[in-house]
Amino acid sequence: MKDLDRSVRLVVYEHFARTGRSPSIEDIANANGCTVEDVEASLARLEVEHHALALAPATKNIWMAHPFSAVPTAFRVDTPNMAFWGNCAWDALAIPALLDLDASVPARSAESGEPMDLTFRNGELVDVGGGDGVVHIVVPPRRFWDNVGFT
Repeated sequence: MKDLDRSVRLVVYEHFARTGRSPSIEDIANANGCTVEDVEASLARLEVEHHALALAPATKNIWMAHPFSAVPTAFRVDTPNMAFWGNCAWDALAIPALLDLDASVPARSAESGEPMDLTFRNGELVDVGGGDGVVHIVVPPRRFWDNVGFT
């Protein structure tokens, strides 16, 4: 991986962690002291060669930097200071752990539809809404990138 790609990826993740949102291409360029074109090329490499993030279809904008989503999803992670969006249930579990945060994830049982809110303290899952839960991943992980936005 090129040094610029590492730096771009770090800026992306730091921005998501700080704001809950994706940085703009211009913000990334300014943070790295490079051109927008350099950032666009780096983002393309990070997506295609390294599977480090995903760009929104037909754009050069960041859509996902796992576990973070740049767009609202069904997997909201609420913290005392902001909300984050996970790309899937697995990612919603990862965000509080990654950032060592207190958080709640309003979830529902896929089987019954009953609420199954998840509670995290200092990044650790401490309650699954009074019950047990299983995250069922339908697609084998080796195939996630076949259609990463809809897996």
